[in-house]
Amino acid sequence: MNPAEGYDVLRLIEHGRICYISSEYVEGTTLIKWLKYRPNLSKEQLFSWIHNLARQLECIHKCRGEPCYRYVNPYSVIVTEEKELYFLDMSAKSNEQALSRMTRRTVREHFLPSEQACYETESISLDIYGLGKTIQYLLSVSKLEPGLTRREEARFQKIISTSLNRHSGRAYTNLPELRKQIPIYKEAKKRPAYRRRLLLAASVLSAALGMNTFLQPPSSFSEQKQGAARREPEIPAKEVQLDEKKEGRETRDEAAGLKEELGILYFLEQKDYAKSREYFADIEGDPLADKMAELSEYMSAENVSGREQRLESLLFEIEDEVRESIGVKEQKNYFLCLLEGYRFLDSAEAAEAVLRLCDACIGNIGEEPREEAKQMLTGYMARAYERTGKQREAIESYETMLTWEPESAAREELYKKLTFLWIDAGEPGQAESVCRQGIEELTDCTELRLVHIRIQCADEAVERETCAQTIQQYIGETPEIVEDEEFQKLANEYGIAVEGEQVWVGR
Repeated sequence: MNPAEGYDVLRLIEHGRICYISSEYVEGTTLIKWLKYRPNLSKEQLFSWIHNLARQLECIHKCRGEPCYRYVNPYSVIVTEEKELYFLDMSAKSNEQALSRMTRRTVREHFLPSEQACYETESISLDIYGLGKTIQYLLSVSKLEPGLTRREEARFQKIISTSLNRHSGRAYTNLPELRKQIPIYKEAKKRPAYRRRLLLAASVLSAALGMNTFLQPPSSFSEQKQGAARREPEIPAKEVQLDEKKEGRETRDEAAGLKEELGILYFLEQKDYAKSREYFADIEGDPLADKMAELSEYMSAENVSGREQRLESLLFEIEDEVRESIGVKEQKNYFLCLLEGYRFLDSAEAAEAVLRLCDACIGNIGEEPREEAKQMLTGYMARAYERTGKQREAIESYETMLTWEPESAAREELYKKLTFLWIDAGEPGQAESVCRQGIEELTDCTELRLVHIRIQCADEAVERETCAQTIQQYIGETPEIVEDEEFQKLANEYGIAVEGEQVWVGR
């Protein structure tokens, strides 16, 4: 490893809810260079570093004037000989060379969002984005001992995804939110820990920054896989034959495997279909990758008018290829990609395919975020049941969605959906009950009140006086309802007349 150099770094001092910044001189090396020569890390050390970086960044944000650090990336973090981490003092003249290095295009492209051309602006969300990228980098190049558990791996995947999706409704708004999600290191029990590398952009960073050594898999990884294989129970002969068919894909070179992982990552996590297509198209001699590149192209267009038949055929082809050549545990991510493609199609065959894929994915969900994945799949299934005329199954799925959906607007749509499904199922009483439940919960909702008025007026068994009383009640609760266009339609259709506080329903 290169000898340590001297740097002016930030010294952060916390005092209650306030933090003070000073500068001090330390000897060390940048995190990116340190990991290049010392990729082997204990899991305890890695967890400690990630917690430390998040804590320091939070401390910076708590300083007077609520400043942001701006330059959050592996070049701005210094590792001392004692393995302590510090952020560079970017205001120090001694760090001008480091600052110049950080403004290079190759660095900016990988540690700033695509819409941010350079390190000119500052914001908490950009600091969080940089921290997410730095965590992603740490996990992609480190050779951990012991390896991450499935739960830890899923937790970090969620942290990275939430950090990078700055404009989503679930994006972190401050560092405390992110810090709560970072796993706490716990000493492994005697049973062997599960280990596999995250689907992270190691190859992108390595190619851009000239670190091809990071593409080499840890020497202990293959040994660990072999050890795990020896511990596996005896596999039925039929499954052994299927595994032999898939051997060709498993023995592909490491670069192709990373491109495949990156293609899926950009497709599912980043929704960057153009980038996903680039990676799949760059894999030579792989029919599945060729088809995934074509699917990514469809997703980029966001408009498949006139090409639905080819898209549906392509989705079926990909499913067949995946079931034929991919191991069961690895099929889920491909099936999730297919589910994204099926949102363009309205055919009964497409709906049946969605149900089939969801069923396969539900049986292959990891430990975490298991509930989040089940919720997403339930949404897919609810819409597919509805399209295939399976009202009871659709109702059950939408009722399940109501149990976890927190957003008022989404809950309103679910109540309306359930109301109409009960009507289609020939259960107007259930429809009215669900509609009333939504009105009681969402007290300012006009649309549900209009739906309820229509249900009552359309039911000849309901007395007109009862309809008038309901309308009168709703006008008192939401006076603006009489100005609504839908109310005007109802008035013409059912002879509703409103004079002052009096209401009549003619027919």
